[in-house]
Amino acid sequence: MKIFEKAFRVIQELELHGYEAYLVGGAVRDYLIGKAVGDLDIATSATPDQVMKVFDKVIPIGIEHGTVLVRFEKESFEITTFRTEGAYSDYRHPDSVNYVTDVAADLARRDYTVNAIAMARTGELVDPFDGRSAIEKKELVTVGKAFDRFQEDPLRMMRGVRFVSQLGYKLDHNARKVMEDQRLWLSRIAIERISIEMEKLCSGKNVKTAIQLLHDTGLWEAMPIFKDHPELMHALAKKIEPLGTLAELVALCSLLSTRPVLDWVKEWKLSNAIKQDAQHLVRILQSNLDAWAVYQLPVHLDEGFCRLEKIYKEKDVQDNVSSIRHMLPIRNSSELAISGGDLISWFPDRKKGSWIRDLLLAVEKAVVENKIPNDKEQLKEWVIHGYNT
Repeated sequence: MKIFEKAFRVIQELELHGYEAYLVGGAVRDYLIGKAVGDLDIATSATPDQVMKVFDKVIPIGIEHGTVLVRFEKESFEITTFRTEGAYSDYRHPDSVNYVTDVAADLARRDYTVNAIAMARTGELVDPFDGRSAIEKKELVTVGKAFDRFQEDPLRMMRGVRFVSQLGYKLDHNARKVMEDQRLWLSRIAIERISIEMEKLCSGKNVKTAIQLLHDTGLWEAMPIFKDHPELMHALAKKIEPLGTLAELVALCSLLSTRPVLDWVKEWKLSNAIKQDAQHLVRILQSNLDAWAVYQLPVHLDEGFCRLEKIYKEKDVQDNVSSIRHMLPIRNSSELAISGGDLISWFPDRKKGSWIRDLLLAVEKAVVENKIPNDKEQLKEWVIHGYNT
């Protein structure tokens, strides 16, 4: 339990001031499963004001919902006061939060029983909803009635499918039935939140099972573009393998649906960075794998491209991409031996215009394709005498 040592010291500080505190959430779940542990979240009987008096460095990141961020020994810990919650009118945040002193009451507001386990500093577990049994059975069971949990926040349906992908667990029959019956509740959720879950879902080892679950429960009917292409989720379930980024998913969906990347970016309200990466991936997937194609692909997309090649074209091109990139004479246009200023000086009688950009691009492509060395004098000769300007 060495990974929890610092978090336990945070808990000890709270206990020394007379408060209860526990590790909660995904860290406890993943520890019990045997997976790598991520963020360490702490729940406590102390109110946010009381927490701020215990620690020197506290940031009130969600104080209206009882959460503060504590900086302790150069690490950050989210600390949330034990609470019960009112209705979710906006299907995201509770209308009201009531602080309580019982950790079991706090755990009752969680989504799935595997996430409703608390760990004391001694390692003792508080497990009022038998989450350990669900872990042993590899089953996802909601805390309380699935209808109530999903009605409060329909994103919990997507989280359930995401856990199927990440953990390889089976969704409880009751939870699945409510998903099927109330699948359109998901349309109440901001697409930005759904896209975050989709990205996590698609990186899971059991993504094929999870996508099939999205298909079978009909949750796709509440998703932009998917709802207009009933065949797409089925096609995706047949093809999908674990992906690395949302841009990879957008590129794959674009290729499978013939809907351009821009449609996906607009409908799913995605970032400009995702748009650019997805467009790069689609472009090279639709072209021949040669030096110019690899050169135009940003290095950070190499692994994603190789994953998509294997999924979409059933080709393993990782060695080819690595070899081609290693042999490239230049890595980017800044390494080209000539510039636009050189072209202007070599053609003093020509009016400045788009020809400069076009000619530079032609030179860059010729160098990348090893048609001419990246040497200024040889490039000058080629431009003036060998290239049809």
